[in-house]
Amino acid sequence: MNVVQFIRDFIARRGFMVLLSTIVAKGANFIVLITVINLLSQSEYGRIAYGLTILSFVAPFVGGGIHQGLLRYGALSQGQLAKKVLFRDTFRTGLKYSIGIVALIMLLSPLLTMRMPEALPFLLILSIQVIALFILQMIQVYCRLLNQNQVFARIDIQYNLSLLFFSVSLVYLFGGLGYVISLIGVPLILGLFYLRKLKLFSAPISDTSIQRIRKAFSFRNKELIQYGLFTSLGGVVSQLLYAVDILLIGNLLDQPEDKVAIYKVASIFPYSVLILSVAMLTTDFVKLAKDASQQKSVLSNYYINYLKLFGGISILLLLSFYFLAPCLLRIFGVEYVGNEMLVHIFTIGVVGGLLFRVPMGNMLSAIGWPKLNALFAIIILLVNLVVNYFMILRYGILGAAITTAALMWLSGFLSLAAFVYFLRQKAD
Repeated sequence: MNVVQFIRDFIARRGFMVLLSTIVAKGANFIVLITVINLLSQSEYGRIAYGLTILSFVAPFVGGGIHQGLLRYGALSQGQLAKKVLFRDTFRTGLKYSIGIVALIMLLSPLLTMRMPEALPFLLILSIQVIALFILQMIQVYCRLLNQNQVFARIDIQYNLSLLFFSVSLVYLFGGLGYVISLIGVPLILGLFYLRKLKLFSAPISDTSIQRIRKAFSFRNKELIQYGLFTSLGGVVSQLLYAVDILLIGNLLDQPEDKVAIYKVASIFPYSVLILSVAMLTTDFVKLAKDASQQKSVLSNYYINYLKLFGGISILLLLSFYFLAPCLLRIFGVEYVGNEMLVHIFTIGVVGGLLFRVPMGNMLSAIGWPKLNALFAIIILLVNLVVNYFMILRYGILGAAITTAALMWLSGFLSLAAFVYFLRQKAD
């Protein structure tokens, strides 16, 4: 298979719609960010960014990560009815986990905002987003299981355009409080709407059919839950690569609100390019999970063609951001100009994410190795905490960016080594 056919297959699986939805998401979020940053003071934006960073730790753990188990084991289940039964079982369990996570965040919020107490009310309100996002994510996973990538993408586009409208409107009317309310209300309302529209619970299924379907599953519920927990653990710890530097900056440096704002703004454009890789792996994950158990050689061919495509994209990315960084920062205001070096460092790190970290992390999940993903994430976290602490004390936010970029490459190489081991093991 050549790169051209690789792209054609991606489009045939409605990958273009998924890519379009991710572009719409990034575009909408970009407009929201510009609006929020320009309408709010730098200090107030820093407080909200701090609260969102804390939530990003638990974002992969929404629902206890059970939606991850639904995605992989649902892909191995035969028939739409079996997938719906699995959806209902995992939804009920995941909702309980989500409520527990919200309660835990609220309990710990005074401690988490000790150095930045003004962020406390924002964090308390934002914690409810965990439940809203769980409902919406479960619906989108179900659409992917049915190979309805176009429906998945349509929901995503509706979500992000609605978020754009309500975020801009509410932040203009009510300031920072209006912004955080929109972040909760939009996914909650949309999720409840599609639960009803898709009849995911209203369509009756006989108890006899449910028991028969559950017995036919080639896995136990314990396996599914463990897979989801380890995948989420890996996701939570991996997310710290993007977030632990923010927390350290907020607790180690003077004027933390301003430095957090600058650091976040400088990372916006480089990190946004990761949507290309995420869109491709989101489209193809169900297929890859099936191939991992049936046609394992397909995985190596898939990754080779992936590297050919994204190798060229990475070169364009490095050249573009090298020359455009000053103009991009100026969009957010003159107070952010002069931090081009941060953009350049983040771009180098993102290339490592595009080529290795994102695709290899998804590959390990597809082949059913979430424990290894979690182990690698913990190793990177420990290195991150130690190195970032000293780098921030010595070099400030520049040291944090260097550490984060380097660890994106290291985490990718670890996952790549495991993937190569998997291929050789099966070949033997």
